[in-house]
Amino acid sequence: MMLISFLTHASNEAYVKAMQKELQAMGSALSPEDLQKIANGFARIATMAPEEWLPEYYAGLALANAGFRSQGGIEEKDTFFEKAKKHAEKAASISPDNSEIVALQGFITMGELAADPNSRGQHLSAQAMQTFNKAVNLNRKNPRAVVMLAQMELGMAQFFGQGPEKACGLVKTALDMFEKEEGLESNDPLAPKWGKDMALQLKQTCQ
Repeated sequence: MMLISFLTHASNEAYVKAMQKELQAMGSALSPEDLQKIANGFARIATMAPEEWLPEYYAGLALANAGFRSQGGIEEKDTFFEKAKKHAEKAASISPDNSEIVALQGFITMGELAADPNSRGQHLSAQAMQTFNKAVNLNRKNPRAVVMLAQMELGMAQFFGQGPEKACGLVKTALDMFEKEEGLESNDPLAPKWGKDMALQLKQTCQ
């Protein structure tokens, strides 16, 4: 029994170290190529820890960011987003009704929309809003879900010539949530913590 416990602990330690290494690399990655390599790293971890949702989640996030940063055409961007969707779906199959994963799925939809807003705007805007609302309803304390909902609300307000009050209220809420998240001593060093930079950018728009 003690041997099994020791092996489990050693295996868990190796998993955490491998994840932290990729997370650190993702924090400083600039190019889509770098992000693709990091996604591959998370995918390798996922094969070794198939019961964990976070490796698939972060592989999807890295690829979504690669799609946003790609300087190529729609086809290249869509390739990144399609790969990101597959990883997000795998994460969702491991951890259903997870607000973080649903928010990531909305983020990917937002990327597909940004790749071709003229032809995709009407259909994907509604889909992204629906997804972010679902993520918020699953966990009202998830700042990533709230800030991306704010981003969509702001875009919709600008498109229809409306005021930004609702979106800016959500931005303030998200920033408060990020501050609380930073103040928490989370038991999980691998938990998602990204998104504050997006909230700070939106705050400038609201001023």
